[in-house]
Amino acid sequence: MKQALALTILITFIVPSALAQTFRADDPVWVDNDAAIDVKHVAKHKLNDQYDFMIHAFGKPGDRVPKRAMNINTLGEVPDSSWFQNRHALRRMSVEELVRGPNSGNGPSMESPWTVIGAKTEGITPGFRIRDGRGDVYFIKFDPPQNPEMATAAEVISTKFFYALGYNVPENYLAFFTREQLVADRKAVMTDGTGRERRLEEADLDVILKRVHRSQDGKYRAVASRQVYGIPLGPFQYFGTRPDDPNDIFPHEHRRELRGLRVFAAWLNHDDSRAINSLDVLAGEPDLRHVRHYLIDFGSTLGSGSVSAQKPRAGWEYMWEPGNALKRIATLGLWDKNWIQVKYPDLPSIGRFESEWFDPKSWKPEYPNPAFVNATDEDTYWAAKIVMAFTNEEIRAIVKTGQLSDPIAETYLADTLIARRDKIGRQWLATMNSFDHFRIVEGELEFEHLASRLDLGPEPAYQTEWFAIDSVSGTRRPVRREDFQREAALFLVELTSSAGTIKVHIRERDGDLQIVGVDR
Repeated sequence: MKQALALTILITFIVPSALAQTFRADDPVWVDNDAAIDVKHVAKHKLNDQYDFMIHAFGKPGDRVPKRAMNINTLGEVPDSSWFQNRHALRRMSVEELVRGPNSGNGPSMESPWTVIGAKTEGITPGFRIRDGRGDVYFIKFDPPQNPEMATAAEVISTKFFYALGYNVPENYLAFFTREQLVADRKAVMTDGTGRERRLEEADLDVILKRVHRSQDGKYRAVASRQVYGIPLGPFQYFGTRPDDPNDIFPHEHRRELRGLRVFAAWLNHDDSRAINSLDVLAGEPDLRHVRHYLIDFGSTLGSGSVSAQKPRAGWEYMWEPGNALKRIATLGLWDKNWIQVKYPDLPSIGRFESEWFDPKSWKPEYPNPAFVNATDEDTYWAAKIVMAFTNEEIRAIVKTGQLSDPIAETYLADTLIARRDKIGRQWLATMNSFDHFRIVEGELEFEHLASRLDLGPEPAYQTEWFAIDSVSGTRRPVRREDFQREAALFLVELTSSAGTIKVHIRERDGDLQIVGVDR
């Protein structure tokens, strides 16, 4: 329910220098210009998957102190940067924009054959790189044979969600093609099952395609992931900073968009949310280059485990939890966690994805993520607000882009996402002080109680206290809201309920009142 409190104030002078330490002239900052310094020398690097597991499962990299996020503005929001762009929750996207996501076109051109410029045959699901007739490069990835449509749908759907949530992601398209669409480049090499590189032959393409599902019309279904613009530098870590990037000043474990990613990953069951599925890219003009940060590879989301249906453990337990492992050994397997009892519907194009047992607070990725471990209530509240911004209709529209042929599977997936969304809202909006969306409209302070507006819980009783800030000392003086005088340029409203106190800071700028800070 919207509230309104009169602010019949006329303020004629600016905040004095005594208060400059509290709020700067440009607060609240909505753009973090972390592309301001030219990145002259930046190194490419690879990340060994086994090494990454070892340092996170058995060590504690990064600063594990859950202090307040370091890259937020005075409203507690994340400014736009090379990491994150405020999209759907702050600047609502139309259904058409949500469905389009990051895509700038229709995928690889089908007007001429695709030139295969690289391939791999190892692993359960093979893949290759192609160059289409326009010269664009795409990574082609398939579904596991026993789960047609599962991984490709998960990749496309999750890409659109993560884009709307605010992250940089590749352009991912569903592509349907025949064998005749492919031709091997004469200079292309491939890695075979022994790890040996050799020249790619036309016969290798036939071998690859025999291992993937083909529909009755003779076409193959795949995800075509367009190569992102810029020079790939390798993955980023969820802790520390890049020493060769002068713009990277906030430790990654203390960035709110990486801490809040834990909530988004829980919603979509992106248990593979780790460094190996990220990418730094050197972008920009030659005289002003910067590092842009991407999330990539969403085949292990929703119910998909990329190469098979998602493991029952996914989202419930780390890959290595010695206490639980010892209990299973000591009881000869008679003891186990409750998640072993979860039943999933027989939907091959979905895999394992459910909402009845889902617990957003206890959700876990494959192994500890420093940013996720450091997530505070403020971080998870911020993320929950963004998740709750998606309406049922918007969720169903995004799910439809996965082009699942089974309408029962499509409905189930959308219903599950809606139910998981609501659990996230109840966990972090209904249990916290969710008065929010503060704004001044025609001299009135307006705000909403999100939990009650979203039917997640009742609106609690609350009271407000109003203070004028002394223009010299910076001390505050209680006043009645109807008795504001011209003697102050900065005001404070404290809104208190059983869930705690929120402080709203208001100042005058160019004759208008402006909310400059929100403290929870």
